Amino acid sequence: AAVSPAVIIPCLVSLSGRGYGVEKGIPTLVIAASSADDVVAISGFGIFLGLTFFQDASMVKLMMHGPLEILLGVSFGTLWGLMAQWIPNKQHRNVTFFRWVILFSGGLIALFGAHWLKYDGAGGLATIIMAFVAGMQWRKDGWGDHNPVTKVFTKMWIILEPLIFGLIGTEIQIDKIDPETLGWGILVLVTALLFRMVGTFFAVSCGNLNAKEKIFLAFAWMPKATVQAALGPIFLERAKLLEMTEMYQMGEQILTLAVLSILITAPLGAVSIMGLGPKLLKKKKNEEDEDERENADLENDAHEL
Repeated sequence: AAVSPAVIIPCLVSLSGRGYGVEKGIPTLVIAASSADDVVAISGFGIFLGLTFFQDASMVKLMMHGPLEILLGVSFGTLWGLMAQWIPNKQHRNVTFFRWVILFSGGLIALFGAHWLKYDGAGGLATIIMAFVAGMQWRKDGWGDHNPVTKVFTKMWIILEPLIFGLIGTEIQIDKIDPETLGWGILVLVTALLFRMVGTFFAVSCGNLNAKEKIFLAFAWMPKATVQAALGPIFLERAKLLEMTEMYQMGEQILTLAVLSILITAPLGAVSIMGLGPKLLKKKKNEEDEDERENADLENDAHEL
């Protein structure tokens, strides 16, 4: 399942600001891998969504639906991300505003356009790709991770985050949740998390990371929130749109599992990152020296008093 950048990025920015894991680029590795993870998850969701709701289509069309979604998402996202660098010129006095407008409008066009074309998975994929490409291009202009456009989207997210989770919450009817389904859902989530953590540990074993850093990465790729919040209701909405009543129960189960994954992994992952980071990651030497100087100064001041 997709990792949530909204959960891991603030935690990792805090750790990297204090020098933890910076020398081996662990914060960058976690963020980059989470973006790739989101691409794979959204693409896979789109493929199986198409296979479920277009069963009457020809086998060739069903087989091409998933690859076409990936092709559309990657192509549109790459082109729009490149456009976000060139329009307007980087010397323009309102460059931040126009780059924000282009990226924001591109995301809306991708999502609504993909829905209109009935390739829903391509929309989310294109949004992630365009943001990634735009960020890479902006770095060439001297902008870092904390650029002005990122700050605007961060402020927007403060308002939109509770809104999106609130809208999802309205879809869940607690009285209709089957306790057996809830129990099995929690069991499946916990089991999948354990397998994922073990897989993550071995996946990063080929590099130069030590055992502590591998354990940290296994926990860092745990949180799930934004992608599950965005994709969770789609199956149920599609079933209602096509009036496929036999799919309603399955859609409600998918939505319930999406919410459960958020409730379980998001807080647990955030606490794990912030708690295990200082214990498992090596601190940058310059940061250690500064801390030692600060402690020495405090001790000297205390002796003088």
